[in-house]
Amino acid sequence: MRKSFIFLVFIYTLFLFGLNNGPVTAQWTSIGPEGGYIHCMTRSGNNLYAVSGMYFLIPPQLFVSTDNGLSWSKMNSITFPDDVRAIASIGNYIFIGTGSGVFRSDDNGLTWIKKINGFPYGEKYINYLAVSDTSLFAAGTGSGLIRSTDYGENWTTVTNGLTDTYLYSLTANETTVFAGTGDNNLGVFRSTDNGATWLQVSDGMAYYYNGNWIPNMAPMITSLAYVGSDLYAGTSEFQGIWKSSDDGDNWVFTSMETMNYNTISAISGNESMVLAGSFNGEGIIKSNDGGVSWIEANHGIDVYGLVSTFLMESGNTFVSTKGGIYKSVNNGDSWTNANSGIKADQITGFAVFDTDLYVGAGGGGVFHSTDEGMSWNTVNNGLPISEWTLDGLKSNSTAMFVWDRLSFDGGNTWEMSNIYSPGSISFGFDGPRWLEHGNAWFAINSYENAGVYRSTDNGQNWTTITNGINNPSNLLYMNINSDGPTLFLGTSEAPYYSTDNGDTWHAGSFPGINNWALGGAEFLSTGTSHLYGLVDGGGSKGIYRSADNGSHWLKVFDGLVTGNFVMLGTDIFVSGWTKEIINDEEVIIKQILVSHDDGQNWTKLLSEEISNINISSFIAADSKLFFSTSAGPEYKVYCSVDNGNNWVNISDGLSQKTMVSSLYEFNDKLYAGTGTSSVWSRNLSEFVIPTQPSPIVGSETPCIGSSQTYSVTNVPGVNYTWQAPQDWTIVSGNGTNSITVNIGNSTGLVLVIPSNNFGSGPSQYLMVSPVAVSEITAGIEADQNNVCEGVPITFTSNTTNGGNQPVYNWFVNGLSAGDNSAAFSYTPVNNDVVSMIFSSNAACLIENPVTSNTITAIVNPIPEVSWTNFEYDTLCITWLPVNLSGGLPAGGIYSGNGVTNNVFNPSVAGAGDHVITYTWSDGNDCTNTTSITLSVNSCLGIEELSSATLVYPNPATYRLTIVLPDNRVIREIALFNLMGTKVFEMSSINASGSVTLPVQDIPSGNYIIRINGNDESIVKPIILK
Repeated sequence: MRKSFIFLVFIYTLFLFGLNNGPVTAQWTSIGPEGGYIHCMTRSGNNLYAVSGMYFLIPPQLFVSTDNGLSWSKMNSITFPDDVRAIASIGNYIFIGTGSGVFRSDDNGLTWIKKINGFPYGEKYINYLAVSDTSLFAAGTGSGLIRSTDYGENWTTVTNGLTDTYLYSLTANETTVFAGTGDNNLGVFRSTDNGATWLQVSDGMAYYYNGNWIPNMAPMITSLAYVGSDLYAGTSEFQGIWKSSDDGDNWVFTSMETMNYNTISAISGNESMVLAGSFNGEGIIKSNDGGVSWIEANHGIDVYGLVSTFLMESGNTFVSTKGGIYKSVNNGDSWTNANSGIKADQITGFAVFDTDLYVGAGGGGVFHSTDEGMSWNTVNNGLPISEWTLDGLKSNSTAMFVWDRLSFDGGNTWEMSNIYSPGSISFGFDGPRWLEHGNAWFAINSYENAGVYRSTDNGQNWTTITNGINNPSNLLYMNINSDGPTLFLGTSEAPYYSTDNGDTWHAGSFPGINNWALGGAEFLSTGTSHLYGLVDGGGSKGIYRSADNGSHWLKVFDGLVTGNFVMLGTDIFVSGWTKEIINDEEVIIKQILVSHDDGQNWTKLLSEEISNINISSFIAADSKLFFSTSAGPEYKVYCSVDNGNNWVNISDGLSQKTMVSSLYEFNDKLYAGTGTSSVWSRNLSEFVIPTQPSPIVGSETPCIGSSQTYSVTNVPGVNYTWQAPQDWTIVSGNGTNSITVNIGNSTGLVLVIPSNNFGSGPSQYLMVSPVAVSEITAGIEADQNNVCEGVPITFTSNTTNGGNQPVYNWFVNGLSAGDNSAAFSYTPVNNDVVSMIFSSNAACLIENPVTSNTITAIVNPIPEVSWTNFEYDTLCITWLPVNLSGGLPAGGIYSGNGVTNNVFNPSVAGAGDHVITYTWSDGNDCTNTTSITLSVNSCLGIEELSSATLVYPNPATYRLTIVLPDNRVIREIALFNLMGTKVFEMSSINASGSVTLPVQDIPSGNYIIRINGNDESIVKPIILK
């Protein structure tokens, strides 16, 4: 198994550069691109799980999808281990095989616990996992294969009969387990007793070599899978795919077509098709006839290299490659990208071309962004990204460069670079294929037709320019650089320089040079001197300086293996490492050096607390210095704003275990390229001491005892320290841009100090004067109550602390009434309830608004009064006054013309019709009235006309005679005193003409006689003596 592991690691290493997983600041933002190498997948419950990374070379990340692969999210578990190699699930348990054993999660991947009880002594690595019923099999460790029947709690070695324990594949169904071997060409082993015993089942397998099959020599079995009742075995070394329809007893070779693929790394399928994935960049093949024939099935997959696993769930098929996850809903006929949320690529380079940002990703190729990394699209047309792994991305003003390809159009098309250039700017064709200097392009070549080349027509034609170079065809050309007017050429013999655009070259004096000393050397022009930083080429180290334009070079610092040169102002900085003896041991110390005198002398900047810096990540941007560290698990990024005197950890915001492998500046932003988590970014403006906060928002006159909020505008990445008057209490929020305080009695300042890792900025303050709390009161009173129906009542408010804009809300029986005024008038009905809600705009009130007392209106009904008739409706003006009567209820008051003390005086009233009113009041002083009309005639006096009714004698003493003319009938006669009281009555007379009445017994006085006939009523005044 070790042989295979080394083989796989070697292949993976071809496209690896960094590690990954680290801290987090609120300001670092993960911006993609999406994708990255997915090593293994599984389903548990309703969730899909995918692990990115590659053994120990790329640290893993765990992603989960709760929507069947439509989107993914990273699970930030501090217990998720490194070096994950396999994943499987049983029920609600998820298992991962790692370089240090098996881990189990019981909570959907949130936490992980190592489960290695019973593991054999020695190596603990687990490369493959398989589930048979409820047993878990793990291939790895020094013993080969182990088993757990209790969900990982305990493990037992199960290799009885397994004569080759270096396993390269593992699969199982409910009853049977199969193991694929390779180092001893023994093929497949099978166990039908849960791993207790094993039997080699490789009959029919053979090894194809030089056109012949070698029997009894099985190929290396790199993948195993059941498809229906058939068992398929994928191999390496172009040995194709084998098939068994009898649980491995016999094997047949499927098709010669499958021998076009180096390593078959994954197999899956269903009742209608079989899918197989290739590890070496050939992608996926598919068979619709049980393996008899195969066709490519890469449609829709833009990066199909390194197929690692298939997962078939709910009619969907998922496949993982070095580009990420792809999904098919039609049995692999076509695929769509299913990487949403997976940002797991290895970033191998940044470039800017035509104002746009580009990144190179180890698995995904070249990505292009027009919006500073907020969105990305691939630009891989013409690049063999499935077969190769992108190891770098370079650019100059005319083109971008990867591998042996270049693009003039921003990556839309890629061409072979040797069409346009005979070499590169550095040994081994690393980097851009030419140097732009003056109006020409320059390139070097150390291989066929070695030399220095120049093109003045944008690469259409090149000429050799080696005048002055000693034996140019036999030299190694290491690099070519420009400082503007001068070209500098590093060779295996000496550094050369040219001041005439390469027409002539001059050798410089360089102490201790060897063939490889300038190989990969860093170059810097300061404007007044030039520096080479050696990188241990041929064992040469140190910094060399020339003060005479390259004629003479002097070593100014010994022992440094150089990373990057950067300049800030006139100060020069360089990253690198040296070997030092510490405690009698040689130790590599990574450092940053600074020179304040144009490179003549150098001083170390970093304290012992900062170590393991990633020397290639060191950059200067926006007058600041940045670098990352390369030692985990707490990878860090540092910044200095004071020329390296102090360094601040700016890692907060990066996800766990994320090692930043490169840093890049673009459009006032800092970009972090990682080995496992794609690209992160943040604004360069954040790496400064904070400016003064915005004015504080909050009350200047808060109420004593109240709770108040004070805030400033939040600036990401800034901590806010608040101060308040001495007897105030900051309840919450200190450290943020907003606090909640309980107000005390003291006058003073609310003050906030902004700070970040770079220091504290100027404070902001607000003068505050607390105000004592007062009480708002509201009452109402009525100008009268217990009133009669129809009488209005005016309600008046009595309030305190209403401020200058009080609000009066009046209510009758709970319904809003009246307007916003201090008084309210209306005509109530009985039992109406009147109240008021009073609101104040004054400050610091105990309760606002408040509700007044209530007043219940007492309203008495109007009494019923009637006066239907009176003895007289017509009176002679000459009559004596008569008492008014007949009004009900009795006891009221009569009023009108001629009425005094309830007596009507015709002579006072005068002739004519008079409305006489009767008024009566009850015990509540509620009054009602009614009225009748009395007529007063102008009569002639006591004497009667001969033609009229005769009443005589008048005055009378003993008897009184009444005569009606025309012999009219007299029916009734009544006599009334002047009080209106009837004193005599004779009814049912029915006499014609005349009637005589005895009056001697009636007291003397003035009377009124009423005579009623058939159709008439006659009233006459009389006098009795």
